[in-house]
Order: sequence, then C-alpha cells, then structure tokens
Amino acid sequence: MTKSTLTRREMLGHGLRLAVIGSTPALLSACKKPELHCEDASGLSEADLVLRTQLEYRDLSPHGESKNCESCAFYRAGEKNACGRCTLVKGPIHPLGYCDSWAAKG
Repeated sequence: MTKSTLTRREMLGHGLRLAVIGSTPALLSACKKPELHCEDASGLSEADLVLRTQLEYRDLSPHGESKNCESCAFYRAGEKNACGRCTLVKGPIHPLGYCDSWAAKG
C-alpha cells in the first residue's frame, strides 16, 4: 500500500478551487435581475381573464429578448423591479413576458 501526500502547492491549489466554487452562486445571484412574480390576476373580471387567456399571456417570452413585453408598444413599465401594465392585457405584466398581440415599439 502506497501512502500519498500532497505538497503545499497542491493543497493551496485545491483550497483556491474550493473557494472559487463556493463563491460562484453568490456572485451569480448578485448579477441577476430580481425575480418578479406577475401571475396574480385575482382582481380581474371574468372578461379580462378570458382575454388574458385568449391572447396566451405568459410571464416568460418563448422568443427571448427579441420579442418580450418590455419591447412591446402596448407595455407600460412599472416602478423599478416591479411588474408593469399593458394597454391590452389587464393585470400585472412581467417585462420579460409575451402575448400573441405583441407589436414592436415604434
């Protein structure tokens, strides 16, 4: 049976790797936009809920940044880090959301 020993340089290298790996989640979470929850449509009328469903509103655009509520002509931004509004779809609207009535800002 052979006994393995680590050199000081190897131990420092392993320690540095562990420190980087351990701090990565904290660094990534500091760079992300705050998570918004814009699904609550509890105060809407039945007609507004039907329209929201018919236009297939969702909180995350399947088109990514190229077509989302933030880049839509009907979107009205809320306060910083808050849900916005739409002139067509009632209720809270996520800036990264999407619906079938999306139209590019002019």
